[in-house]
Amino acid sequence: MTTSKFAPVQYQGPDGEWRVKIVAQRGTFDEAAKQRFLEEYAKHGRMGTSASAAGVTGKTVRAHLELDPEFAEACLEAEETYRSRLIEHHQTLVFEGQTKTTYDRQGNVVSEEKIYPIRLIELELKKHDEGYRDKREVDVKVSGGVLVAPADVTSIDDWEARYTGQTIEGEAQEVEGQD
Repeated sequence: MTTSKFAPVQYQGPDGEWRVKIVAQRGTFDEAAKQRFLEEYAKHGRMGTSASAAGVTGKTVRAHLELDPEFAEACLEAEETYRSRLIEHHQTLVFEGQTKTTYDRQGNVVSEEKIYPIRLIELELKKHDEGYRDKREVDVKVSGGVLVAPADVTSIDDWEARYTGQTIEGEAQEVEGQD
């Protein structure tokens, strides 16, 4: 006997008439289903897919996250497990690379080479070393006017030659940093 994923539900409409609607029949989110969800979530970090594997909807999972603090904490742990797995895989690719094997038509190995993901290495370097970052954050505070300095000005003399008579005089004020 096969069971349907849909079930008829009888309800009374606003006009007092009884009606039937077909709704998706989902399982209950008991402890076993929660455990299945957590295992799947730790494996691939996708809530919708994990909810489907547990037989519930994402909306049901979100409701239980609000109502069950232990489940919410377990979700955070599963998310951290996924993040750790992802970082471990990323670092393995960066440091060990992947072996690319080339075969001929008969299935014999022609060559093997080690491939390193240059983009991942670049991102890892940017994360850990400021010298590899494209943009640097500069905190500039100006009061009492606007300072405009084009990037193509090479010296003060060049600036004065280009913008004589357009300079606005003002005073600089020292501002203490906020930590």
